[in-house]
Amino acid sequence: VYHVLKGQGLFILEDREIEMEAGLMLVAPDGMPHGIRNHSRDRLIVLAILAPTP
Repeated sequence: VYHVLKGQGLFILEDREIEMEAGLMLVAPDGMPHGIRNHSRDRLIVLAILAPTP
């Protein structure tokens, strides 16, 4: 789970790019390739919450 606290960027999920901004929460399913990219000069702050699969 990723919670965007400040800024804007891209959430990359496999081959998709999803715009993200402050206040948005995103989930990357277990085992799925994912990443975050800041595409601006502004600061991007994201809280990553990691937990094992139940």
